[in-house]
Amino acid sequence: MRTIDLSKFQAESGIAGLFNTLRGIFSYGWYWQQSRKSQEELVEILDTVLGNDCVLLRDVNIPRVDRPIPMVLLTPSSLMVINPKSQQGFYRAEGKRWEELGRDDEYKLAPNNMIRETWLYQKTIEGYLKQHNFSSPTERGVMIFVSPETHVETIRPRVRVIQADGIKNFARELAISKPVFSDIDFRNAIKLLSEPRLPEKRKSKIALREKTNQVSDAVSKVDESLGKVTNRINFTRKEWTIVGSLVALVIIVLILLIIFVILTL
Repeated sequence: MRTIDLSKFQAESGIAGLFNTLRGIFSYGWYWQQSRKSQEELVEILDTVLGNDCVLLRDVNIPRVDRPIPMVLLTPSSLMVINPKSQQGFYRAEGKRWEELGRDDEYKLAPNNMIRETWLYQKTIEGYLKQHNFSSPTERGVMIFVSPETHVETIRPRVRVIQADGIKNFARELAISKPVFSDIDFRNAIKLLSEPRLPEKRKSKIALREKTNQVSDAVSKVDESLGKVTNRINFTRKEWTIVGSLVALVIIVLILLIIFVILTL
């Protein structure tokens, strides 16, 4: 299995690695560091089953989305979003509901709805590919628990839930599934997700909006200049009376001069 790490804060050794980890935590929160550890554990397991015809993308950054998509797995037969988790305990997934077992041995709504989180990751990828007019055999979002100390009771959940003891079987299913991707579509999907970008239409709209803003700024500057000129020539009524009187006086003087010249001839 080929793994491509797209994280802006990839792990490195020494001080650089610690610095990148802190940057990632400040950017995305503590959950990001937990997700990275869960990803590494899951990669080790999947790598023992899946071949080089499968590509796993880590921390996919979609334009205008605040947080990265933890994992997107592309196989010859499907494209799926994976949300790896390391939480331990007893949980129940039913439809859209995500519940955890409390101290009173009763299931209650969990503070963080992991089903909704995984579903949103899936819809984000689907929407992004759709914007680029790319149709793919996208599967349901998959939530995978890497800890063997996690038990999940499932009742038709909105996303697929895999426990630690089922990860290898899950990978084997993918490995023997019938291919549906063409080579070109497979490469295009990898490129779209590893080099994320806005669709061309949206780029055009943004460029047009920027040009419109520039024109608006220019018009505003012209209006401002015209306003200054108008203010300069927009005299008050008293000022116009004085100007009119001076013009009339000049005309009278000119008439008197003309009459004087005629009489002296």
